[in-house]
Amino acid sequence: MFSLTKPRNCPGCESTQIHRSRRKGLGEFLLHNVFFLTPYRCKDCDIRYFRLRIGAFVHKPHEHPA
Repeated sequence: MFSLTKPRNCPGCESTQIHRSRRKGLGEFLLHNVFFLTPYRCKDCDIRYFRLRIGAFVHKPHEHPA
């Protein structure tokens, strides 16, 4: 299951008790590194799903030494 909306809630039960899950196999490696999708698992209902990596598109400004 893929979740691109409400990234901080489980798509199955709406719980906020989620954590990153380990990537399994080449397919999930490609999803993670090419499409910026990471597997997550809900601690309440045990559903496993993918969502966009939060920091994948956030540009952080570089600090310049003074």
